[in-house]
Amino acid sequence: MSRAEHALEVPGKAFRELAKERMKARHREEVRALMLAASREIVLAEGIDALTIRRVAKAIGYCGGSIYSYFDSREAIAMELVHEGFDRLREFMARAMHVVDPVERLTAIGAAYLAFSEQEPASFRLIFMNQAKLSDELMHEAHERHGKHIYDFLVGVIRQLLESRNVSSVDPEEIAQLCWCTIHGVASLRLTMPTFEFADAETLMNHSTSALLCRLGLEPPLAAAPSAARL
Repeated sequence: MSRAEHALEVPGKAFRELAKERMKARHREEVRALMLAASREIVLAEGIDALTIRRVAKAIGYCGGSIYSYFDSREAIAMELVHEGFDRLREFMARAMHVVDPVERLTAIGAAYLAFSEQEPASFRLIFMNQAKLSDELMHEAHERHGKHIYDFLVGVIRQLLESRNVSSVDPEEIAQLCWCTIHGVASLRLTMPTFEFADAETLMNHSTSALLCRLGLEPPLAAAPSAARL
């Protein structure tokens, strides 16, 4: 081989090796995405208890042992789904972050939370309703990484709302937790009792927000419904 031919061969070989590595990486990403997609379907259809390495492997046509080169346990798969779920929840919440008025933003947060629970029920259940089924350490890490950010956003809205009304006697974290408990209760009950005839979710949210503001002295009480005697 001449010097000129050797000069051409070396970069050509390097390029082929690079292309091979990139193809491997792409294949690995595709397999990983396929595993997560199968895991989502399993959780959505049968719940977190049905999620196992063997089930995922069978769903994508792989042997169980090969799955461990991607995830070392079912908890690791579940945690990845939890992270994805929090990312989706943040996307829903992003719509509320641009609302200027704090009262309207508080209502928008509740609406976003409800929309997430209705449109992403598997993720909602995995994040907020199945913690006992996963490792406490893993769930703590997930909530610190994602949930705290969302919670802080809610606390910030409550703080802004109180400051705008010159209210300093109330702990914004207590009110934020009350708001969270309320909307979470609505979302959870609608998931676990799908046949019950709940009132419209938006109506429940509006009543809840109004009652909270009234309790804080930030809004006048709702007008009493006319009695039968006056009708």
